[in-house]
Amino acid sequence: MSKSPDPGRKSANRRARAFTTATIVSFSLTILAAAIAVLSGLAPLKPMSFAERIDVGSLLFVTPVLALVLAILFEVTRIALTRPDLPQPRRQQTVRWSPGRREG
Repeated sequence: MSKSPDPGRKSANRRARAFTTATIVSFSLTILAAAIAVLSGLAPLKPMSFAERIDVGSLLFVTPVLALVLAILFEVTRIALTRPDLPQPRRQQTVRWSPGRREG
């Protein structure tokens, strides 16, 4: 008979997925709220000295791209540190071909 999956592990996976989903949604909403605040003038860029040289459109484009790159770097580091060593590579299979019936 096969073993049934561990119910504790299932709930842990569900919680991890829910946490990840909540993190992604809240991060996206935070960036959206910041973009709306900057565009509507609620968060003026004038007090910052270097902000006068920054184009708001490029800032709104670069922010999610930077967030994506940082998330990828975080995930790669997490996977590299938590996974065991890589398995042995598979042997390359040689293809042996010979003409079949009425070929060649």
